[in-house]
Amino acid sequence: MVPTPLTTPELEHKASELRRLLVEVAHRTGGAYLAQALSGIDLMTALHYRFARCDPGDPDRPDRDRFLLSPGHYALALYVILADRGYFDPDLLWTFKDNGSPLELATHRGTVPGVEVSGGSLGQVLSLGVGMALHARMRGRDHRVFVVMSDGEQDEGQVWEAAAAAAHFGLSNLTAVVDCNGFQVDGPTSEVMNMEPMGDKYRAFGWDVRECDGNHMSAVVDALEELSAKGGDRPGMLVGRTVRGKGVSYMEGSRDFHYARIDADMKDRALDEMFEGDTDTV
Repeated sequence: MVPTPLTTPELEHKASELRRLLVEVAHRTGGAYLAQALSGIDLMTALHYRFARCDPGDPDRPDRDRFLLSPGHYALALYVILADRGYFDPDLLWTFKDNGSPLELATHRGTVPGVEVSGGSLGQVLSLGVGMALHARMRGRDHRVFVVMSDGEQDEGQVWEAAAAAAHFGLSNLTAVVDCNGFQVDGPTSEVMNMEPMGDKYRAFGWDVRECDGNHMSAVVDALEELSAKGGDRPGMLVGRTVRGKGVSYMEGSRDFHYARIDADMKDRALDEMFEGDTDTV
């Protein structure tokens, strides 16, 4: 049974819960790409708990929407969502990165239910999304394909080949989301390879584009509602402007936390800030 979509206040509360869980797992398991998970968790929460029609009790049902995570190093963000939704036992989170654990540092298809693609090689998954969306249309199926990307991987030429193909084939059943947190492994995206204006580039390729604060849940929901409600024959793109390490003051906007190992004091400080700032009630 597909769960009832969450309201915006419920999504805000859920994202706060998941942020705290991200910090706990990263601390207890010796590290993660935590800053990226924290920047993208609002976008991913909105997609998974409100827009993607999928059933944790029947994860392979043919009519499910497909949720594709392109930056595989955001894996922990996807794992906490899948565990919370009931795709697998939440206790498995504490084995993250252990030898033999299915919860690998980068997502790998075939490990746990809900992981639709292997996302370790940046720039490839939008192409897979195009193929899935085209297949669905050719077979007369009405499920949607959602692709989450990072801004750093926009450097890859394959992304733009896929973008051109999606517009050419009129794939209105495809929606992509870019987590624009302004950083990649070698530093700020503006210095490594400036791909701005991101939204205008996708518009020029023929996409229907929305841009918003990607850490402001109501703005994210409104943008995705507009993209989901549109008719026509254009793929949809949400450019979400986010803060790397969102919710943890010493991590926010810092280039020093591409891969984060946090000790007990850092973990406690992060959780104190999150609990202090979470005044939402559901």
